Amino acid sequence: MSPVSEYLSLPGDTNEKSILVIGESTVAGVGASEASQSIGAHLYHHTGEKSALLNLGKNGLKASRLRSLLLHGLDKEKKVFDVVVILIGANDCFKFTPPHKFRKAIKEFVDMLETQIGTTKIILPEIPPVHQFPAIPGLLQFFLGWHRKLLAAELKLLAKSNTKINLLELKHDFEPDFYAKDGIHPSDIGYNHMAKKISELFI
Repeated sequence: MSPVSEYLSLPGDTNEKSILVIGESTVAGVGASEASQSIGAHLYHHTGEKSALLNLGKNGLKASRLRSLLLHGLDKEKKVFDVVVILIGANDCFKFTPPHKFRKAIKEFVDMLETQIGTTKIILPEIPPVHQFPAIPGLLQFFLGWHRKLLAAELKLLAKSNTKINLLELKHDFEPDFYAKDGIHPSDIGYNHMAKKISELFI
């Protein structure tokens, strides 16, 4: 399935907070039918379409590449994002990234957001339930679930050390229509569900 929202820039009121959504295939819109059904577009809608929103996604992205993705896609005239939503971790599970390296990469990116981008709030949804993806075979589900647990623990430690980080837990009892046909990525319905949950942290 092809990405539909690797780069998406949506306008907002000048006096409203600006939003950055950045991360892996879920931000790139893999599984969505079109850009308007991507998580960035849905989040823009659920937050009232008043905040300018920049959506930067890359299929296959790992945490260590977040900084380069931002620098590559950033509008040189706009370097301030009040709220940043980071969707990352699935590929680090699939590639079995060492937990300490995963945490280090996230921390360095968060530090960059705070010192260079002016970010005051970071929303970090938990790592996708890679071990429950319908398309993943049983034995691999076990190892992915184990590694996901290790990486999730690193995110919790990081959040405890930084009050600007807001971890978002998502229930994993998704209905079948949450997933796209590939059995891995969210569908239009799935993306809308995720965006609605994320938007609740904006209140």
